[in-house]
Amino acid sequence: MRRVTLILALTIILILLAVTGLLLLVPSPTPSAQRPTQTTPVTTPGGVVKIGFLGPVTTTYGTIALNSIKLAVEEINNAGGILGRRIEIVVFDDQNRPDLAVTGFRKLVGEDKVVAIFGIHSSAVGLALLPLIKEAKVPVFAMGSVADDIDRQVAENATLKYWFRFNINASMHALMVTEPAKYISQKFGFSKVGLLYDQHAWTVAVIKRAKAELEKAGLQIVFEGTIDPGKMTTFVPILSKARDAGVQILLVWSAYGDGKVLQRDYYALKPPFVIIQFDVVGMGFLQWNATSGSLPYQIFAWYFFAETPDAVRFAKSYEQKYGRLMYFYPPYFMYDAVYAWKSAVERAGTFDGDAVADVLYKNGYKGVSGNWVFTRGHSPLFGPGYISTVAVQWTEDGKVVVVWPPNLATGEVKLPPWVK
Repeated sequence: MRRVTLILALTIILILLAVTGLLLLVPSPTPSAQRPTQTTPVTTPGGVVKIGFLGPVTTTYGTIALNSIKLAVEEINNAGGILGRRIEIVVFDDQNRPDLAVTGFRKLVGEDKVVAIFGIHSSAVGLALLPLIKEAKVPVFAMGSVADDIDRQVAENATLKYWFRFNINASMHALMVTEPAKYISQKFGFSKVGLLYDQHAWTVAVIKRAKAELEKAGLQIVFEGTIDPGKMTTFVPILSKARDAGVQILLVWSAYGDGKVLQRDYYALKPPFVIIQFDVVGMGFLQWNATSGSLPYQIFAWYFFAETPDAVRFAKSYEQKYGRLMYFYPPYFMYDAVYAWKSAVERAGTFDGDAVADVLYKNGYKGVSGNWVFTRGHSPLFGPGYISTVAVQWTEDGKVVVVWPPNLATGEVKLPPWVK
């Protein structure tokens, strides 16, 4: 009887072992079976999450943008990271070329598995990336790429909700120049205006809006010229034509480094009109040396950053690490972009692109640059209390005076001696 009982027990044990073995051979559900999106962060044992920088690294503004991002990331990592993970930056130099940007975007998302991308200066680059962004579902924070057509596509297509521009759009860049120009024209009785601008996608909406604003103000456009971006060696013929057309104030929009040539030629030729310009590359104190001191009496539209405690702290931190902040596009914007992303991730409790994009659009972000409140096209609101600008005028001794708007002015507009 005991022998039978023992045999029966051994038989039951063998059956149980066999069943257990079969269960171990059955595959368990894997993450791939749950169709993860590309926004799922890839972490190392140290808990690292990657973000990308995609932009013109070798340009002055590209270097400063990247430095500002690095500064924000260092501060965040020193404070414990985001959701317990440290941030690592992967850099790709797109050289402002759409083809390189597409390659870089695919690498950052597909190989490096970044959960957010910062940078993007050129409008042509931004437009080229939109189809990729909707597929990748990775939040993108552009420092430029201001074409209004991007806003239109984002507003009309919910699958592009991952795009955010941390800069004002092209139409608002028109107002950066036309508003102080109207003020100056009224002050000195000017009525004849000239327009000079990059022959580029980003200026299409700029000039359309500028013409409408000038017409409403009763100003007559008597000259219109274009800039071949990044290729101008002289502006003397253009300035001469503007002079011969009777221009009293010339409005300029330039984004690719041609401004220093224009500014030198203007100061050397001294045509009898005022010049006011939006010059991306010339937006800072470095431009004085870049033009060998050829800036007296020239007026520039600059981004305005209130001297709040946070803004002052950022400037001091940047100076300690990289030297004095001499250029104002786009360090504040990109610094804010990183912290805005951090805020959205923490509110959402995840790095998932859909959740982060929804939270950022709904809540915005208050940073060192101002109050980021986004339109349906994911461009920030422009004006007092949001993202705002000033007009500054260079003095003969290389200083800068704010001349517009009047409530922020530190001095009066002075006509060049050669303007009668």
